[in-house]
Amino acid sequence: MNGENITSILLPASRVDFHVLDDGTAALAQQLVTNWRFARVGIQIERSGMEAAINYYKEAPAPELIIIETNDIGEDFLQQLKGLAGVCPPGTDAVIIGPKNDVHLYRHLVEMGVKDYLVRPVSEVDMVKVIARTLIEKRGMSGSRLVTVIGSKGGVGTTSVAQILAWDIAEGLKQKTMLMDAAGSAGSVGIAYGLEPSTTLIEAVRLGKSGSDDDMKRVYQVASEHLSVLACGGEPLLTGSPDPDSVETLVNRLMQKYPVVVMDLSGASRSVQKRLMERASEIVVVTTPMLSALRNARTLMGELKTLKSHLKEVDLVVNMRGVSSSEEVPLQDIKEALNMSPSAVIPYAPRIFATSEATGKPVGKNKEAQKIMDMLMPIAEKSSAVKRKGNGEDSEKNFDLMRVIRKTLGG
Repeated sequence: MNGENITSILLPASRVDFHVLDDGTAALAQQLVTNWRFARVGIQIERSGMEAAINYYKEAPAPELIIIETNDIGEDFLQQLKGLAGVCPPGTDAVIIGPKNDVHLYRHLVEMGVKDYLVRPVSEVDMVKVIARTLIEKRGMSGSRLVTVIGSKGGVGTTSVAQILAWDIAEGLKQKTMLMDAAGSAGSVGIAYGLEPSTTLIEAVRLGKSGSDDDMKRVYQVASEHLSVLACGGEPLLTGSPDPDSVETLVNRLMQKYPVVVMDLSGASRSVQKRLMERASEIVVVTTPMLSALRNARTLMGELKTLKSHLKEVDLVVNMRGVSSSEEVPLQDIKEALNMSPSAVIPYAPRIFATSEATGKPVGKNKEAQKIMDMLMPIAEKSSAVKRKGNGEDSEKNFDLMRVIRKTLGG
């Protein structure tokens, strides 16, 4: 990935600590807090140098990256680097900001394991490149979450569940979210938002592979402050769908800019469904309490257990409870048959969803749908790895602690 690309994506969830001396460097670090690329990067700024940093990490856990400013680049400073290595567990790289350009010092620092050496004053562009390159090497190109929603059979309300789940994540949890229908012309995800398809699925896949960022912006539409929708259509319904590799390439492109991508798989080909569920960080299986749907759900759960090796990343939603009470399988029997408890049981509420499609008004804006949104919120929290604020818990930031200055810094 070249330098231009790494500064045009949403950086993976991580933490960067600044220990700075200069006012200009402190101001630069503060600017990154509001930079969209750093939406999932926790930035901590300390007005201190190397000695204070060493004392700090004797007690505090180290982040993925420490950026330390120094006015001294002599032997004393190099010895302090050894002290920093001694208090940091494997997991953090270091970037040094110094007072002057010194090629020999730069080479020596890199040989010792320091990630980079920057000369003050540092431009925002250079700072972003260094941080982006480091975090992407450590965490991968994107730490975004792919959430797939699939039905045990047709007609179980998969698209409705996907819409509400995406709304919960976007507007309930304030996470920048992309909702996409993988069915092309056969899909209906845009109807509830009053959106006409902006492109065909074939064209979206092509742009995902070779289009510019501006091209990509033209294929998806804004549904709310935090939610965008990629609604495709226009192809003949009887044509074949793009291959899994092409669709996965498009999804990867979306995940460069969106922390959460919710994919409605209800109308996708079997090969695309399988590929995206393999990639997914969370799979939501939708069924009704009717016997035919539950039989398929049991078969699908068995396949998913083979596909993912466990079902920790799978949630079961029983939809349309009450549509035919006398013919429905009791919840306890569903639990025993599938060997798992439903994460949500949604009552049959046809008027809510029919009104949404007829008016083009999202279900999330309908007060009558609040109970259903609340039922799906625990799945939204699990899927996005974010907790709803206001219940005593802040957003979860699962910062993995990785390598320290990769060598023992000469000692």
